[in-house]
Amino acid sequence: MVLLTTTCLLIITAGGCRSDGRTLRPARADQNASISAPATVAPDDPTLIDPEASNPLIPSTSTLPAAAPPQAIAPWQDGGVIDARYTCDGQNLAPALSWTAAPAGTVEIAITMKDLDAPTFTHWVLAGLSASTIALAEATVPVGAYEATNGVGDVGYTGPCPPAGTTHDYVITVHYLGAATGLEDGSSADGLEAAITTAETAQADVTGTFSRP
Repeated sequence: MVLLTTTCLLIITAGGCRSDGRTLRPARADQNASISAPATVAPDDPTLIDPEASNPLIPSTSTLPAAAPPQAIAPWQDGGVIDARYTCDGQNLAPALSWTAAPAGTVEIAITMKDLDAPTFTHWVLAGLSASTIALAEATVPVGAYEATNGVGDVGYTGPCPPAGTTHDYVITVHYLGAATGLEDGSSADGLEAAITTAETAQADVTGTFSRP
């Protein structure tokens, strides 16, 4: 039995130390670097929870640019001269307009026109436009919309008409409303404007000037 055990051990030892006849070359003096194992990641490493935390190519939501403000467009350049067609010296027609699509939550759109040099005079107050509306044709009141009385006592639009020899500045505003005004055609300008101001969530302006000789 002892002989058999000794023989087995010799066979195992010989198998584990078997040589192919080659001799390893001794290491040089400068070959003293060690091989490092990959670093392990701690279980609480935040990159395991939020992969964006270590990726500089993914922008942070806190640095995204703010949304552009709404814009309105009239037949004249913003701040430019209003064509006589839309004034008391011409055909006195309400101008065509277009504007940025309404922001989320808009229920109704309204339009006003004011004389900045005579702010108590009302040129135009229109409300009841659908929130999906993005343009208004010249001298047109869409079905369902309604207008207040203007400064000369008529319902609807009346154009710029400053005193002779003067130049006035005007502003047309597109109002985005978060609630319906609940008024109707022929309402007072003050009443409709107050309802518009109360319900407004955003607005877009376009300005213009008009002179009379």
